[in-house]
Amino acid sequence: MGEVWIDAGDAAGAGALAGWLRRDPGMARSGVEIEAAGPTSSASPEAGGAMGAVETVTAVVNSTVGVFSLLIAVAAWRRPHGVTPPLVRVIEDDGTVVEGTAKEVLDTVRARREREQPEA
Repeated sequence: MGEVWIDAGDAAGAGALAGWLRRDPGMARSGVEIEAAGPTSSASPEAGGAMGAVETVTAVVNSTVGVFSLLIAVAAWRRPHGVTPPLVRVIEDDGTVVEGTAKEVLDTVRARREREQPEA
């Protein structure tokens, strides 16, 4: 599927989000790997590098289900933390970039998958 970059706003937010996602059993079941958060991550040059390294959480996702699970988890994390919807960038294996809030990206990815499904 590709990479997902999540802008958590600052280093503390990135660390909190990454830790929360790593502990989420749904992430493991969906095959989502949280690669980096905080100062150890870097912005993707392929995607324009707009997100700051200190505030970004990076995940490697191998399926559409994994993307959906991750985006739902990000949306669930931000609500009790009072965080504005973080900027999410999905970089698919074919180079397609989808960017927006978790909900916007989820809706866009879901619509793309529905269009790609062969009609019965």
